Amino acid sequence: MSQGNEQRPPTAIVVAVGNPERERLLLGALADGGLTVAGRCLDGPSLVEQARATGVGAAIASTDLHRLTRDALVAVREARVPLLLLVAPDEVRKFEGLAYLLPNGSAGPEVVAAVQEAVRRGVVSGHAPRKAPPGDGPMAEGRGDGCEVIALVSGKGAPGTTTVAIGLAGAIAETGKRVLLVDGDLRGGSVGPYLDLDPRRGLVGLTVGNSGEPPDLASELQDGPSFSVLAGIERPEMRERLAAEHIPTAVRAAGRGFDRVVIDAGEAIAGRPSPAANAFIRLAGRVLVVTTADLIGLWNARSCLRYLAASPGIPSESVSVVINRHVGREHHSAAEVERALGVPVLAMIPEDSRAARKARQEQQPFAVGGGGAARHLRALAMRVTESASTAAEEAPADDRARWRWRRQPAEGRR
Repeated sequence: MSQGNEQRPPTAIVVAVGNPERERLLLGALADGGLTVAGRCLDGPSLVEQARATGVGAAIASTDLHRLTRDALVAVREARVPLLLLVAPDEVRKFEGLAYLLPNGSAGPEVVAAVQEAVRRGVVSGHAPRKAPPGDGPMAEGRGDGCEVIALVSGKGAPGTTTVAIGLAGAIAETGKRVLLVDGDLRGGSVGPYLDLDPRRGLVGLTVGNSGEPPDLASELQDGPSFSVLAGIERPEMRERLAAEHIPTAVRAAGRGFDRVVIDAGEAIAGRPSPAANAFIRLAGRVLVVTTADLIGLWNARSCLRYLAASPGIPSESVSVVINRHVGREHHSAAEVERALGVPVLAMIPEDSRAARKARQEQQPFAVGGGGAARHLRALAMRVTESASTAAEEAPADDRARWRWRRQPAEGRR
């Protein structure tokens, strides 16, 4: 067993940065951080060649590198070398899923820390943690042609994530927005059955054909009550044929022309990695963890939050909680839930079994009816359509402090 004071060999890094001055500063920062430069590359092909050499622990490249193509980035990934790519704010969508992404203006210590994290995590097929560029709010990665994306997720159990997602989509549509609801629950989503949609159309389009470019899912959209729907997969076993790397491109393309995209992302449980589920969640500028306010529900919500905290590319400030089916004094209050989870509660939807039953019978979002649950869903719709930066500015200082949920003691209980 290793001793705590045992000296480990320094990680060998390949550097492929187009700007000489930036390269000089980067080399100095790497040396100060205890990292060894194994090679320097002047173009994409030489980066691939160096990545395929033995003993390389990681690589750093910038998008201005000569002849740096998508094929070159894929080849580095296939060589099992973690790659940190320095990008401009408008290049995130172009390079997502190919490398760990970091703003090209990041300071040396930030780059060193990101490289060390990349080495620890290994090759990534999705987003990596990155600092938001100036003026780039937490929803920036959840935008596609001006469309904001909201993902709803839960721990295990059945807190009503699908019901809330359908209700939220209907409530946002009531405000005059064009809304697309995506069923991203890959256990076998229930949005389609709830709304009586054709199960042969939807994400199932990603499970057919070859592994080339993802198909255009625009033709797979169906009309819901007041919004459009991209239905999910019928059976859990179909998810094995669904390529996670195709999800972001396909969903963004399907979301063109919409003002909001609401994703029912299903379960996210600590210790059960799901690349496909991560692909849906990372699309979102706002992530809502749906939970009940009883002891078991909060325990499951904490497991979900630990999952999100361990998943690269999901900023903590984008995460909040929606309490569903709240029953007065039988359940914990919003303030108690915030203290327990360390995450702001965005809405508390009361139990309304009569409205929920009627909505299922009529196959309509229960937000369109009356009652307390409908009113709270409409209020939630108003909150999630506000600017994230405005919401953060308006939040009291003590509330903002609670947003630092990555530091919760529960995170250590893996």
